[in-house]
Amino acid sequence: MTKQRDDFELVRGSGNVFRDFGQPDADVQQTKALLAARIIGILDEDALSTRKAEARTGVSHAAIG
Repeated sequence: MTKQRDDFELVRGSGNVFRDFGQPDADVQQTKALLAARIIGILDEDALSTRKAEARTGVSHAAIG
């Protein structure tokens, strides 16, 4: 049996973690994060190595991996 804890408060976020933490450029940061996630998803779908991803994107493999 598990013991239930009621000593925390659940707070709903805005959908933008950068805004929730008071970043002045929250919308820009959110857009960059979403774009990066989409790019990573595409590279993963194509099962590219970091070297092949570097050749395709022009971004250093060290920055990708």
